[in-house]
Amino acid sequence: FRCGIPVVVMGETGCGKTRLIRFMCALQAQKTGCRNMLLMKVHGGITRKDVIRKVKSAEKRAERNKGKGVQTVLFFDEANTTDAVGLIKEIMCDGRVNGQRIEGLGTDLHVIAAC
Repeated sequence: FRCGIPVVVMGETGCGKTRLIRFMCALQAQKTGCRNMLLMKVHGGITRKDVIRKVKSAEKRAERNKGKGVQTVLFFDEANTTDAVGLIKEIMCDGRVNGQRIEGLGTDLHVIAAC
């Protein structure tokens, strides 16, 4: 996260990508007990509206966690399986949703994808 570049975890099905991200988030939040990971299980039925809704939810969660000194992670699992992959690219690389800047991205909110 420190470098500010997109993070994409790649590996075979069942190799532990999601478990790794859950573990890293749990390590960070263990003293506060707050929920700092939002998981979106992406599949062919996911629409742009679903992705936008999840980003808005992550922005709200990051704002709540900000005062606790915990960073929030939005994790797109199997990000390459939806037609909305272009929107996920815009979120991860440009820090925007439909051209609007994502609040807290890079400081309080971080986005990770797995393929």
